[in-house]
Amino acid sequence: MNTHALASPGCEDPSPVMTDPRPLVIGSFTGAYAYLASAAPVPTPFRGTVFSSSEHAFAAARAAHPDDVVHIASIESAEDATAFGESVEAVEDWGVDRYQAMEIIVAAKFAHNADLGVALAATMGSVLVNGNTAHDQIWGTCVCPEHIDVDGDNALGVILMSVRMRLAAELAAPDPLETESP
Repeated sequence: MNTHALASPGCEDPSPVMTDPRPLVIGSFTGAYAYLASAAPVPTPFRGTVFSSSEHAFAAARAAHPDDVVHIASIESAEDATAFGESVEAVEDWGVDRYQAMEIIVAAKFAHNADLGVALAATMGSVLVNGNTAHDQIWGTCVCPEHIDVDGDNALGVILMSVRMRLAAELAAPDPLETESP
């Protein structure tokens, strides 16, 4: 795990330099960071339905027909929801709109699961990279031997960091219901 110094350059203090235990790069959404993955079994509301994962919600966002959305909500695994979602007719302009849909879904996931929103905010200062071996160079960065030297777009990581910034700001803001009136 990487650490970085918190002391300022040229500081005259002879005491030991504190280090920040957070990794500078969270390179995969597994283990302690599994909740960041779109396939994580985390209830995610989208368009009036709470899906089993954000991957389910994303498949539903892609689907052009309401019956397909209902079916996606009934599918157990995120992998199966994705496969089904990719097999159905997509909404118009999906190639462009998918990024906005994912940002809406990710924001809803962390708003609906406040404990995970706090956990996401706690990653502040770290770069989030959806490292994978599934050759996904759009939503992440594939680290297989074929792609190890080719940076992926890491769209999910970028979206998570954007949502994290807004969540951190909301968590730091005073609650208007708790402030005293003049």
